[in-house]
Amino acid sequence: MMTSFERSDVVRLLDVDDAFLEVLERESIVYVDVEERRFSPRMVERVRVAHSLVFELEVNLSGVAVILRMREELGSMQGALSRMQEILHERELAAAEEGDGDE
Repeated sequence: MMTSFERSDVVRLLDVDDAFLEVLERESIVYVDVEERRFSPRMVERVRVAHSLVFELEVNLSGVAVILRMREELGSMQGALSRMQEILHERELAAAEEGDGDE
């Protein structure tokens, strides 16, 4: 079972106001499980980053939404690049082994 966090846990762990969570939900920056009203680890991380952006860097909520989306897309692209590098490395090894067998 995946870990999830109650609203009070998020407020306490990240030292954020409940009102800030409400704003993030209203602006669709974070989503909670509709039935359980719990935050996934991914949403907790979004709250953490959003809080930092708003209160430390003075980014507005529209900017927060864009930054979070780009951050997640970058992470996805990094994962895809790592997988491609692994495939290329495996092919290079296979080609080297085939070359060794020809001699």
